[in-house]
Amino acid sequence: MERDELADDRMVFIAGEVGIVVFELIYDGIEINRGNIVGFLEGKRKAVGNVIHKGMLRDAAEMVRKGK
Repeated sequence: MERDELADDRMVFIAGEVGIVVFELIYDGIEINRGNIVGFLEGKRKAVGNVIHKGMLRDAAEMVRKGK
């Protein structure tokens, strides 16, 4: 895989994780806002065992936190 393909795959994974969190918030009847999304991403990061997955969740939470 080329470098750009890896970056694209990473962004797709992060977008998927954020999307899943948004659906979880809706399902749980929790307000959708930046703080709640970051909180759910960080909670999920603590729950998963895979180190690469943890890193992606950390990066996703950081992107949402900073708005970038």
